[in-house]
Amino acid sequence: MNENVSPSQTDPNIQTAVLLLPAEPDWYWQNLAEVPFLLRNALTLQRAGIKNLLIWMQSPTEKMDAIHQKLKQDRRMGLDVEWITDNTSGLQDTNFMVLDGSTLLEKSEVVEAVAPSSQYQADTSGFHFFPDTLEQPSQKNIIKIIPPRESSRLINKRDFRAAEERLLKSVSLSNDSVMDRLVTRFISRQLTRLFLKTSLTPNQITFLSLLIGLGSAWCFYQGTFFSGITGALLLLLSAWVDCTDGEIARLKFMETPWGARFDICCDNLVHFFVFFPIGMGLFFATGNLLYILYGGLAIFGSLVAFMILSSNIVKKKQAVGQEKISETNLADQLANRDFTYFLLVMACIEKLDIFILLAAVGSNIFAIYLTTRRGQRDAGPREQ
Repeated sequence: MNENVSPSQTDPNIQTAVLLLPAEPDWYWQNLAEVPFLLRNALTLQRAGIKNLLIWMQSPTEKMDAIHQKLKQDRRMGLDVEWITDNTSGLQDTNFMVLDGSTLLEKSEVVEAVAPSSQYQADTSGFHFFPDTLEQPSQKNIIKIIPPRESSRLINKRDFRAAEERLLKSVSLSNDSVMDRLVTRFISRQLTRLFLKTSLTPNQITFLSLLIGLGSAWCFYQGTFFSGITGALLLLLSAWVDCTDGEIARLKFMETPWGARFDICCDNLVHFFVFFPIGMGLFFATGNLLYILYGGLAIFGSLVAFMILSSNIVKKKQAVGQEKISETNLADQLANRDFTYFLLVMACIEKLDIFILLAAVGSNIFAIYLTTRRGQRDAGPREQ
């Protein structure tokens, strides 16, 4: 095969992948974060823009047909999948990439390889299995060789455990706050391990988080010291569970635009329903009507901010780490869960009155700022 191939600038994106499977057929349907290894690689290729997948097994077995059926029957699969052995006639006029199926593929490396580039490397030394027929020079098509990363090769149970741990750590969002990184994600990963073993969907987990949040609101409404602490603890639990729905969705390739919107709406419903019961609980405890006003103002300010930033928050959920800094950072502030830890501290020292006052003032200042900023942006530059 040519060592380097320089295509023209008009070369189309590659939409066909050949996945080489070295011997060890039993490993390829081993679960990895509750998604079979081969299926996970296929879905990763699909997410990266691949349309056609050709699977080449070093030692074909009678299990091939059964695995093929499982791939075709999975509702997440949109790839056209075929098994090949030693006949590459169907590839003669096709641009394709070749990957090692015994390694856990990453979307970023596949996306980079899919796009047209100035030079293709043809290093096959890292493959444990590479058919001779694929090494023949071809002038009719472009063949990209994606060298395998030895660190991502899965050949025993220990490798699978390490890969699953890396996957669990990789599903955090780039807009995670300080407390998310230090505390929340650590706890949510333990819950994610538990939920992975169940049949719960990400949307069902989102709804569970909403129910726990509503239970928190009911506790705050009681207006006692211990009910306030209980409410704060339940709100923390709701936040931890809320993290797991996105983690499950990304691990199981179940992200949907509707799911992202549902998640954001439930998050903010919890916040809205918590603020006013805190004010009501303080009113029941003290008889001071100002706390009802503070609770209402906190809801109003949060609602206005949510209406302005909701579309950006959804985009952030759908595209991890790919949003613009300015507008997305503002969206991150609204989705920030760190206030739940502050709320727990204030509940423990019986200072919920200070919390609701800060929430009322802060949310409305933020809403005014966003409204002003949006008005300036809509006005746009004026002609001199």
